[in-house]
Amino acid sequence: MKARNRCLKSVAWVLFWATLSVWACRYSVRDTGFVDLGLESYRLRWVPGPGSPTADSGATLRARAEALLRDSNLVWDEEPLATGIPPGAGVFLRDVEGRVLRLPVADPSDAASVLKAVESAASSPLRERLYREGLHAYAVVLLVEGTDAGANARARQDIDTAIAATTRLLASMPKPVEVPPQSVSLPIREQSAESVTLWGLGMESVPNEAPRVAIVFGRGRRLGTALEGPLITQTALRDRLLLIGQDCECDLDRAWLRGPLLPGRWGRELQQAALTALGFDPGNPMVRAEISRIVERGPQNPGRRRPPSSGTSLGYSEDSVESMPETETESPVSSASASGVEPSPRPASEASGGAPAPDWGRRLWFTLAGAAGVLLATGLVLWFRASRR
Repeated sequence: MKARNRCLKSVAWVLFWATLSVWACRYSVRDTGFVDLGLESYRLRWVPGPGSPTADSGATLRARAEALLRDSNLVWDEEPLATGIPPGAGVFLRDVEGRVLRLPVADPSDAASVLKAVESAASSPLRERLYREGLHAYAVVLLVEGTDAGANARARQDIDTAIAATTRLLASMPKPVEVPPQSVSLPIREQSAESVTLWGLGMESVPNEAPRVAIVFGRGRRLGTALEGPLITQTALRDRLLLIGQDCECDLDRAWLRGPLLPGRWGRELQQAALTALGFDPGNPMVRAEISRIVERGPQNPGRRRPPSSGTSLGYSEDSVESMPETETESPVSSASASGVEPSPRPASEASGGAPAPDWGRRLWFTLAGAAGVLLATGLVLWFRASRR
């Protein structure tokens, strides 16, 4: 009898923990921003000029450069078959898409000048601030100011309004964050010194007339492409911000989770702070493997992409602008798509083509939740019966 009771208790505990694993939201979209999936390394290449160091000096330079790049997502590249590097001596930074940035270096043949360029690739004041703000804040909205002061003021007002709207919903999100989104501005006078940061965000370091806005979360992960000029609206910003607080297992387009990490050094101090703030180690191989599986799994319904929308929090569905008829070529949304920036979604009630497709992901979730409830009830009954014997 005692052996049977122990067996019943064991079964009850198994059912209990299985239920928790079904119900638990382990990671939010924000959590995924702290994980380096190993697919985003930047390659730093030095092309020496006349009078370059000897072989021994070159080996010493490489060792010192690799020491500067430790704990970063940059690697020293001496691959002889590297492509896309412009002709001429210099230090070049290349991403996985083949984009190349020539770093400012006084003398490509001088080791000290090269190492200074390496350090600028690994760290900058703005990236350090984005990292530290992202550790505790929900997200960071970066305003890259333009030469038009009026447009800067309007963009700043839209950012403040979007942050206020998002802050009111933080407590109802799957994994609430106490610190609301933070706003950071980069004035024109500082943009040339932050060329690597702007390049990592998909922008040019040359000042524009119109302001630009990028949303960064976690370990400097960019959400979508940058918004520029009239595309900066409080609705577009709010919709993107709301996505960051969602459960990464929900029915959303995984492309929003694959934004690139900024190139930079994520040192031991930041690693420990992230572990403390998150409650899990984003550098743990098992965590990286699990989140990589989630990110690479793709949308549950590839035929219907769900863009970031306040509907994810308010309980209604929205259709992507990709489902709009091609005849609406003169609409503002179409012009936004042509510019390469994700346009703000519009409610399904406004989209043409009838009723939206059924949300199979939500139905599946309710089915799993119901099954979990049955498992939990069964486990509790077995445990109660075992404890009475």
